[in-house]
Amino acid sequence: MTDPRLALMAELRELAAAPMPAFDPDLADDFAATGRRLPFESQYFARRRHLAAVAVAGDAPALDEVLAAVCDERSWALPAHWGEEDAARCVDLFACETAQTLAEILVLRHDITVGDRVRAEIGERVIDPLFDSEAPFWWEERISNWTAVCAGAAGMAALALGLDHDRIRARILPALQSYLFSFGPDGGCVEGVDYWVYGFGYFTYFAEAWREATGEDLLAGNEAIASFPAAAQLHPGSFATFGDSHSDPMLPPGLLARLAERLGTPLPATERTPAFADDHTARWAHLTRTLDWGREPGGTVAPGRTLLPDVGWFVERRRVDGRMWALAVKGGYNAEPHNHLDLGSFIIAVDGEQLLCDPGAGEYTAAYFGPERYEQTHPSAAWHSVPTLEGAAQQPGEDSRAELADTGDGLEIAVDAYGDGALHRAFTWTDEGVALVDAGPEIVESFVSRIRPELEGGTAVWTGERGTVVLHGVDPETAAVEHVDTTGHDGSPERLWALRFALAGALRFELL
Repeated sequence: MTDPRLALMAELRELAAAPMPAFDPDLADDFAATGRRLPFESQYFARRRHLAAVAVAGDAPALDEVLAAVCDERSWALPAHWGEEDAARCVDLFACETAQTLAEILVLRHDITVGDRVRAEIGERVIDPLFDSEAPFWWEERISNWTAVCAGAAGMAALALGLDHDRIRARILPALQSYLFSFGPDGGCVEGVDYWVYGFGYFTYFAEAWREATGEDLLAGNEAIASFPAAAQLHPGSFATFGDSHSDPMLPPGLLARLAERLGTPLPATERTPAFADDHTARWAHLTRTLDWGREPGGTVAPGRTLLPDVGWFVERRRVDGRMWALAVKGGYNAEPHNHLDLGSFIIAVDGEQLLCDPGAGEYTAAYFGPERYEQTHPSAAWHSVPTLEGAAQQPGEDSRAELADTGDGLEIAVDAYGDGALHRAFTWTDEGVALVDAGPEIVESFVSRIRPELEGGTAVWTGERGTVVLHGVDPETAAVEHVDTTGHDGSPERLWALRFALAGALRFELL
């Protein structure tokens, strides 16, 4: 068992010795002009990474320098979140995280000279706007990862600054309780594993800080939520990518270790210890809790099947010829936080490589979170493995829903998301592969991958690095292969392929 803290400290010492990264404040206006977030955010998070490294492993002059620079920033919130309000007092995810970071640095380090200014900025930008406001912030009412991160980070900042516990209890605990109520009994997170790490991570971090300060235990009884990553795992280091997720999310060892210790929950398996650089937003809470709590927790991935009926996720893993194959299927509804038009979509993976994929998260832009969301590649119905019915694609909205039922020898999905038409989709995993039966009016199938399919008569073949899947039952008269060039979440180029054809009979995926 390797202690991840040794590698983390070596990485932090190297980062702390480097100069403070360049920062162009004018890039804050780039989002309004272009809708792109990455130009400003890349430098913002580079500065936060430097701040964390210097606070943990650097000298006082370097820390004073970066603390002063952060205090000089126009806003601690991201430009994409400013809206109509005063940017300097915008209480978003990253303003709250910055407030927590700075407040805990004041507790950690007593050799800085700008402490009074730091404390004043935390109060003016986050603590006062939040704790003095009578009206609720939108994230206190529309529950998502924002609820837990903003409340949890601001609450930890307040604890570090010594605010009265009754004030903290009155403002923070109701929001966090609402966040917990957003989970069903199965503990599934509609936003996916990445946002489980983010939201439930910050809930856990605050809960443990609150327990230390008051003796009250907010974490007890949340075993089902804590177990979600293990349920969604396809292979060590690989998870279902429904919604705005990634196949290999950064799982903080400290968070996993503390949940296993406190709640006895199963640990998802990891292939490697994450570095600080793997967290692209350089979260202080993940870093410091791993340094405090984290030994590499291990974990295993065994064959099995899991249905999470409340969140509408199904995962089955089988070992075939020495490799771990996985089938993951998505239900739910088409108005979820970070929603994609993906009801009934599925993933087929081998040893963690998705041969039939879910595209996961695209690059976050103004359009991606605006009225044009479903015209963007990653959230659209066209780039998920879901069919059209009578030429109609899935529709967004609360009423577009899919119910999953485990039949014992397979999975059935009832999808009501096409207006007048309805889709019945059934998967059965046999010794011959995964059979798929679709029923509905005038079905045109669509199967999406990052691998180009090769058509051979009535079959389509996707050949990956770790295995091959062959689809039998393709209609060669109507089959067409399309592709789209897009950008991934980090802005890197990405190409997706889609096989589309009119359904003519039963389908079967052969696993090779």
